[in-house]
Amino acid sequence: MKKKIITIILALAIICSGASAKNMVIDRPAFKSTNTNSLLPVKVELTKTATIVHFRMACAHWRDWSMDGARLECAGQRYAYKEGRIITHEGEKVLSDETFEIGKKYTENAQQDSVILRFEPLPKGVKAFDYVETDNDGTWNIRGIRLDNQLYPLVLPPYQKPTDDGEPLKPLTLKYGDATATCIVHGGGSLSYFGDPSRDPITGQYESKTLYDDSVTVYRHPAYIATRPIWIGCRVDAGMSVDQFPLILIPGETLTLEVDATACLARDGNFAAGRPANHDCYRLGGTLSDLNQVLLENEFLYRVIKGMPNYEGGDTIEWCNSLWQSLDTLRRDVVERRGYTRRQQDFLRLLLEDYYVRTVQVHTQKDPHAHDLMLFRDGRSYYLPLKAERLPYLEANGLDHGEVYEMLKGFAKAKEIAAKMRQGYVQSDSVILTAHPYFQPVLRAFNDTTRMVVEQLQREAKERMMPTPDVPGNQLLQAIASQYPNKAVFFDLWATWCGPCKKGIKAMEPLKEQLKGKDVVFVYLTNESSPINEWNDYVIKIPGQHYRIPSALWNLIPGLESIPQYYLYNRQGQQVWSHTGFSEKVLKEIEKKVAEVVVE
Repeated sequence: MKKKIITIILALAIICSGASAKNMVIDRPAFKSTNTNSLLPVKVELTKTATIVHFRMACAHWRDWSMDGARLECAGQRYAYKEGRIITHEGEKVLSDETFEIGKKYTENAQQDSVILRFEPLPKGVKAFDYVETDNDGTWNIRGIRLDNQLYPLVLPPYQKPTDDGEPLKPLTLKYGDATATCIVHGGGSLSYFGDPSRDPITGQYESKTLYDDSVTVYRHPAYIATRPIWIGCRVDAGMSVDQFPLILIPGETLTLEVDATACLARDGNFAAGRPANHDCYRLGGTLSDLNQVLLENEFLYRVIKGMPNYEGGDTIEWCNSLWQSLDTLRRDVVERRGYTRRQQDFLRLLLEDYYVRTVQVHTQKDPHAHDLMLFRDGRSYYLPLKAERLPYLEANGLDHGEVYEMLKGFAKAKEIAAKMRQGYVQSDSVILTAHPYFQPVLRAFNDTTRMVVEQLQREAKERMMPTPDVPGNQLLQAIASQYPNKAVFFDLWATWCGPCKKGIKAMEPLKEQLKGKDVVFVYLTNESSPINEWNDYVIKIPGQHYRIPSALWNLIPGLESIPQYYLYNRQGQQVWSHTGFSEKVLKEIEKKVAEVVVE
């Protein structure tokens, strides 16, 4: 009898152990890549009858959302969605738990929503699987969700610190040409630049070239010397953060950036398997690699540095001394912690001095440490971008001489001459000769471009370009509307660099075609931020009346805070509608409002 009982117990133990072997829970699994930053897999349950994936909806608090489908993929096979639940929390407290519906729109919710989806069971022994909402671009598709509590292997070789040969940072010789970066992304993700790095600081034109070849991006931008830090980001869309790399590029120098997107994701995530080090995520190469490493490791230099003494009025000399000492202490601390080479130390000093001058200039021009700076001493200045706004500082502190000062002064003069060209005023060669010789070639080339643009406008679109009325900014729209008596006037305030503006203009072309011959005029207003050569192309292509408004007048237009901005005046010259921003919903409203005023 005892043997039978023991046998039964052993059998039950085997059955139970077999059942538990088939049921597995993986908390905070690592995953490889995704094209969304809003849906995060936080737990996976594997059972004999289902695969259950728990997602956190990172977007629930700021927009409405829905899912158009759901499935799992593994080894070329698809595993269908069966059912789901959506749970809304406030902290640990569950506020609601209801059935999840594919295709239903869920509204913005201040609490974090969890979505739990049940699928057909995956095969035994699976190491990873994909979640796919649909095959359309932009939907929630998550690749490579691991089931072994491991991170994906690192792509880049082990990091090696640069060897210190004792060489200082040598002065640069000014050189105009392409500043180039070659960027390679491993393991998914994409590269893009942030901010406005591609606009030429003198001509204002977009002259950068970005060449894409699979995972390799080559970025080229004509520069006079160092570019300002270009925010090149490895876009790892995984709901954590987008990795950004502020890189300084210099003509004649080389730079490569390799990024392990999967490692970036793991570093910024909260995977149960841990996280890689920062140096595992990217690798720099080329002649500027060591300097850009300093920039990447000290990104705070382009923000407000915590712990620095604030100016609270009173004696600026005392405050400058305190700020100078604090930054020197920070410099010594960073050098000691990072083990920088002599060349890197000099570049760090330049960055800190640049921060120091930027901070001091907010409150005063007189500086007791101006003559201690390396920043304006010689060609090492050119490792950082030229900044014409530094001229008053140099002049106030007796530094108004030497190559660096003359170059900054020439840069400011070149920008002043080019600003007139950007507004369509062709300059004489005698004016260009007043510029620094270094900048004369680019000014001549831009002047020739301006001449051709103006001639083309006069030849092909003269009837579309209208002079700006000589009235105050708060009366500008009314004055323009009065130029079209007994007609409704639709104003579209836009810019050549504004994506939503251009999308709206294109979307309204069918409406304009329908209204051709009706008593309505479409008027397009832009300001001086749109380079004239780009504006020229749009004037020729876009039917309607075009006004190029001086920025000082533009800033006084009532109700204008951002673009695209729309205003509608009826046939009696009264404003009856306005709106900021473009969407399909706004387009339908525009169609309705214009139709109402046309039939009045």
